[in-house]
Amino acid sequence: MNTKQILIFKHFVEMQNENAVADKLGITQPTVTFHLKNLNKEFGLSLYFKKGKHFNLTEAGELLYQNTNKVLNLMEETTDMMEEFKQSKRGTLRIGASHAPVYSILPSTFKNYMHKHPNIDIDLTVETAPIIIEKVKNRKIDIAIISEKGFNESEIQTTRLQENPLVLAMDKRHPLAQQDKISLEDLQEYRFIIHNSGSTRESIDEWRKNNFVNLDVHMESNSISSILTTIKDSNYLSLVSASVLYHHPNIIAKALPNAPSAGHISLLYRNDRHLTPIIEDFIALIDTNTYY
Repeated sequence: MNTKQILIFKHFVEMQNENAVADKLGITQPTVTFHLKNLNKEFGLSLYFKKGKHFNLTEAGELLYQNTNKVLNLMEETTDMMEEFKQSKRGTLRIGASHAPVYSILPSTFKNYMHKHPNIDIDLTVETAPIIIEKVKNRKIDIAIISEKGFNESEIQTTRLQENPLVLAMDKRHPLAQQDKISLEDLQEYRFIIHNSGSTRESIDEWRKNNFVNLDVHMESNSISSILTTIKDSNYLSLVSASVLYHHPNIIAKALPNAPSAGHISLLYRNDRHLTPIIEDFIALIDTNTYY
């Protein structure tokens, strides 16, 4: 059974006349008869019988007619969907992100994008920057937005969107919150909760090594939510990327003494990745304004 046969069968059932079917489809009447006979022969069943001037469907013929309509409607819908794909109205955008941009520029971008493209699904993967980079290389995701301090991957195109320095984070009522300048000695008086992995941890380790600092670390976590929730309403301190504080008005940032070189929030994709309109529209919506 092929598309031409089921189309002929559908119109034959509805028109009850082989000549009318031939005229509608722009084929000859013998062609209509040939395909109808082949359908009966292919299934080894009588699909219809003639009663007076009309044709009545057998039970098998009725089932075929019902499914024929379903198949043809699905084909028409699929054709429409393919056109929508070309017009960027439908599809799935696979995005990878490290934790910092998920807490800063991406939430508003997602909202704006989903409002503009209601039929495009977003498949978001949140991991540390090294894992996201590997997923970009292996084509597991289309594009990525990560916090990074530099890496060497010749097959990846990188666009730096904005700086993302390491800062000292604390509750707005912390004893150090009113100090304009904080020294290394001040930090020795308090306990810390810090990242245990990712680009932020790399920056923390760089800063500690360069300044010969031994922090009193009471907790380590790979969850920025848990870190910020824990330091809220407490005297704990943390070292975080500035971007993650964008949606946390109760947590303030202070300049870190002898801070390490700033990282960046960056956009990544493979050099050979074709940027479809779906991807280009998302990139255009990424908010690159300063957020701290």
